Amino acid sequence: MTHGDSLSLTVEATQRSLEERLGEALLPHHDSNRPRDHYAATDTFLAATSRHLAAVEGSLLRPVRHSVPNGGALVHDYLQAARHLEQTLALIKGRLYGEAYCMHLAWPDLWDRAHSELTAHNQVESRMVAELIQHGDPETVDGLARRMFDVESHGPTRPHPKTPHTGMLGLMARKMWSVADRFWDNAEGRVIPEPVHPAPHRHDSLMAQYLVADPKFDAQASIVEHHHRHSKPESEPQATAEAEAD
Repeated sequence: MTHGDSLSLTVEATQRSLEERLGEALLPHHDSNRPRDHYAATDTFLAATSRHLAAVEGSLLRPVRHSVPNGGALVHDYLQAARHLEQTLALIKGRLYGEAYCMHLAWPDLWDRAHSELTAHNQVESRMVAELIQHGDPETVDGLARRMFDVESHGPTRPHPKTPHTGMLGLMARKMWSVADRFWDNAEGRVIPEPVHPAPHRHDSLMAQYLVADPKFDAQASIVEHHHRHSKPESEPQATAEAEAD
């Protein structure tokens, strides 16, 4: 696996997972013996998407802003797409649970908005990942998939579009809503899916590639692998990782 593959493969797998969960939420559920199937599928899509949005904000935006040429504009584009999507997620949640201000909204319109806004979000996210791989520090980039997984595993499971998304206020908001959402998830017996696990970012040596019959012959690979007795841990505690978020 070459530089950046861990991040790109993990993000691509997560995007496919969210699209599949959206498709499951759109399926008709007519089984009278399972009246809550529609709620469960929609709730799962809301939870998985909300956590991923928080993970991107807590992991990718700062390195994009500081490492990518014109990164500030790219972050602005991402935040705009993410906020639009999160606002629609909040409307879907309100419509699902019968909140008065959402009852007039038609389900087909909400799902059309969710589909188009998820697509727009994924496109900007993919651009950020591609730019990071090209311009970012290789060691930092190769650790971002694990960092995203750590943040996503502890992120809010409900949409909160009106709270700050960046900086220290964004970090504090994510932590606060994560605790509150987890409390209500347990109280309501809500099942929250586990995030997509990060792909390994180890650079295989040429000898290792040969021995496993997988000769990619990465030009950057060494002839043999070098093992360091005192290597830096692959992931840091959650509080330390998110504290670096801008």
